[in-house]
Amino acid sequence: MGDYLSIPQPLAGTRGSDNMAPASPGTSSRTVSTHGSPDRDSPRDALTQMSADLAAIAANMLTRGDKTELIAELRTAIWEEITAVRQDLTVLEQRVNALEVH
Repeated sequence: MGDYLSIPQPLAGTRGSDNMAPASPGTSSRTVSTHGSPDRDSPRDALTQMSADLAAIAANMLTRGDKTELIAELRTAIWEEITAVRQDLTVLEQRVNALEVH
C-alpha cells in the first residue's frame, strides 16, 4: 500500500536550469543549454516521457473498487480482533466468578 501513498518523483527534463539539484536516480540529468539548442532529447521525446510517467502514475492509483476492498478487509480484521477481545473477557469473567465462589 506504500506504493499508492508515495509522492511521485519529478518528471525528467521538465526544467533546464544549471542551478538545479542533480536529477533523482533513474531520471535524465541532461539539461537544455543556454543558447536554446537542446543537449538532450527533443521536445517530442520529453512529451513522450511525460506521457509514460503519467501513465505509470495512473496505473498505480487506487480505483474505487480497490478502496472498497481495502475498507472491507479492514472491517473484517477489526471485527475479528473485537471478537477475540470479547472471548478473552468472557474467559476472564468466568475465572473471576470461579475465584469468588471459592
